[in-house]
Amino acid sequence: MKRKIIFVALCIFITLKMTAQQKIQSIYYIDYSFANRHLLRGGVEFMLINENDSQNKLFLGTGYGIVNYNGKIHGIPDLHLSYNIGTFLFVKAGSSFSHAYSLVGISLLNTCDIGIGYSTSYNNSDIKIQGFTTGITFRLTRKNDVYGKLRIGF
Repeated sequence: MKRKIIFVALCIFITLKMTAQQKIQSIYYIDYSFANRHLLRGGVEFMLINENDSQNKLFLGTGYGIVNYNGKIHGIPDLHLSYNIGTFLFVKAGSSFSHAYSLVGISLLNTCDIGIGYSTSYNNSDIKIQGFTTGITFRLTRKNDVYGKLRIGF
């Protein structure tokens, strides 16, 4: 429990520090996934790499999720990396204290990512989230260069 509180406090401190400096603007996300149980997450992402010519982007996200396990609601911190290739594909890998996951799928101009993958639980975790995973992520921000540009024609 002590590690979870320290982790969440550190994530909040980093988020506040980065947004206060205005060097990196935060991107809010809402994520729903299903492995062997429903998991709802929300949090903040930061764009680490922005290649304007190819529209490739690397997002680092931190947040918190909730899951129903054995009739009780449990909170799970989340840390993930999402690499969006152009505006149509993405690869995502993440972890929490109870499981690790990876997803691959399609991205709709970086506003919505829909993917499939696999999640595996750690051996010593109390909450078992394991199996094939489907997920959807929505990004919300005012920053214009986060979302991809729709290019039609040549």
